[in-house]
Amino acid sequence: MSLNEVNDLFYLLENPTRRRILELLSREGHYPLQLSKEMSVTQQAVVKHLNILEEHGLVNSETEPSNRGPSRRVYYSTRSISLHVDVSPSTFKEQAHSSSEQDAILDLPKHKHMMDAINSSRKMDLSQRANLLDRVSKDIEKSLKDTEDERKSLIHLTNLVNQELYKITIESKCTYDERRLLYFSIQNPNFTIEKAASSLGMDDSDVRILFDALHRKGLIK
Repeated sequence: MSLNEVNDLFYLLENPTRRRILELLSREGHYPLQLSKEMSVTQQAVVKHLNILEEHGLVNSETEPSNRGPSRRVYYSTRSISLHVDVSPSTFKEQAHSSSEQDAILDLPKHKHMMDAINSSRKMDLSQRANLLDRVSKDIEKSLKDTEDERKSLIHLTNLVNQELYKITIESKCTYDERRLLYFSIQNPNFTIEKAASSLGMDDSDVRILFDALHRKGLIK
């Protein structure tokens, strides 16, 4: 996901009303009037936020006929997006990615038993189906918590690594720009002089000089 797309996400999600709308739409489609009553927000304000979310592709809408009067517009959530921001004295990381249903299915091998249970539930009566899906949901929540715990541990380790790297650059008497380049090279596995120059706002020749200086100090290969 590009930097502009990440910035758009921050813009969209910094608003609590839009976040609440997305939360409600994640359960099922809603009419603007339903959202207005649920959130105690005017229907005009709700429609304004829905238009913004639809413009950026996070929701979609369609006209639905009504037996009680004119057709109504119903809104649905449309995209799967994961956004992580980690801020600490030694680390700043922002990550965002979107995935389609097909992408998610491709990533399911280690959770195959959960997918099998969901498929099996479709052949059960309603009570059995609800009970099985409840158990699967609890398994998913536990897996998510375990994943988050592991992520917290890895972020803490990242903080420690960054602190030690800073100490090394100070002991090596690196300049500010040398430190910038070193951090960039570590955070970008596919490092190139051209990519570094573009991201750091430098000329290729200046980055090459910095790179050579770091190489002589044994800090970069």
